[in-house]
Amino acid sequence: MSIHIDFDVANNPRTPTFILAERNGDKLGLIESQNIHIKDSLRDESEITFEVYKYLDNKENYLWDKIKNFKLVWCREWDKWFEIHIEITEMENNVIKTINCTDLGTSELSQINLYSVEINTEDDIAREDYKIPTVLYNPEHPEASLLHRIMEKATHYKVVYVSPTIANIQRTFSFDDKSLYDAFQEISEEINCLFIINVCSDLDGNILRTISVYDLESNCVSCGYRGEFTDICPKCGNTDIKEGYGNDTNIFISADELSNN
Repeated sequence: MSIHIDFDVANNPRTPTFILAERNGDKLGLIESQNIHIKDSLRDESEITFEVYKYLDNKENYLWDKIKNFKLVWCREWDKWFEIHIEITEMENNVIKTINCTDLGTSELSQINLYSVEINTEDDIAREDYKIPTVLYNPEHPEASLLHRIMEKATHYKVVYVSPTIANIQRTFSFDDKSLYDAFQEISEEINCLFIINVCSDLDGNILRTISVYDLESNCVSCGYRGEFTDICPKCGNTDIKEGYGNDTNIFISADELSNN
């Protein structure tokens, strides 16, 4: 689930609810946050930064000593989990902890490394147990499924969806001393697909980790041609097109219209 900012009747942004939690998901309490900054992107990790004061109204924050590096924060409105890192600033009359929140999925998968993983290379084909080429996703034959093979160390993540138009794509990859998250980015660039890593909550409030992979290109239903086109297939002229992930807003932006502000 992406980040969505709610506004009140005066068009002021509502403050999100941040809950401090242990690594296993046990919730510790509401964080009184100040000066919230939010960054969200489909392709990059979500990042949240806010401040927590040790003293508010001359009372010490009851969670102060529990707010530590690598603890988790859950946002109720977005149902998203984050890993936190702390920076401490001491002032004359107070102490401030700046809380940097990184999307938990990105943080965890960036710490799982792949070593000597060969996919459809000569070394891979030379394996004694090699039977069929590896495609992006083949749940009936996990030994020939790219996602199954590289996610052997991340069994706590579940693949919930892969676009049928890209599931059978076969490519060659070599991953050595590369994080699983970076491997996803390499696959995404090669196939032109989008990985959605979602860490939310299940019906019991426990942490639920899922991965979905969407096709970013259009596909012709008639001839099967796949590419970056709209409305009409450039190969056969058919108009029955299955478009890639996302909605066409009919909004066009040139480089001259972009701003760094």
